[in-house]
Amino acid sequence: MISKAFNYIKNIRTTGAVYESSRFVSRNITHEINSHKPQIVIELGAGSGNITERILSKLHPDSVLYCFEIEPQFYAKLENIRDSRFHLIKESAADVTKYFELASVDIIISGLPLSLFDNSDRSRLLYDCYSLLKTGGVFRQFLYSLQKNYFIPIFDRMEMSLEMNLPPAVLYSCYKLN
Repeated sequence: MISKAFNYIKNIRTTGAVYESSRFVSRNITHEINSHKPQIVIELGAGSGNITERILSKLHPDSVLYCFEIEPQFYAKLENIRDSRFHLIKESAADVTKYFELASVDIIISGLPLSLFDNSDRSRLLYDCYSLLKTGGVFRQFLYSLQKNYFIPIFDRMEMSLEMNLPPAVLYSCYKLN
């Protein structure tokens, strides 16, 4: 447990965390996944894979999950996942639009430390995510602070909830309605 925490802290600029997200965050951030219909799901900043595993456990057999991860130790762990629906991409989330057509994605789940991004990079990434979502699609993000101003100018609707985690996490659910 201490070495796992050390990996997070050692790379805090890219992980934005001191430990992996809790089971409460994993359960609630994956709430929109529908096991009864095929979906295209993207995970940005898959980290140690606990949310990834939860996503895969809920996905329809014909769904696809694309995970972006650049931290070498996390990427190496994620490479051990054996599931035909899982596709691991060792690229920055900033390059997400190179891989998908506009309005083609159902759900984007992010654990990226958006609070550590500069304003222009954060805004560009969020606009890119919005453009990738289908109408009715959702972008779900957890952060350790209240930052609704990141999402309100971009998404059509935003909801927030507080999740049990160490530290407590704020879960943002941001919808594309048009």
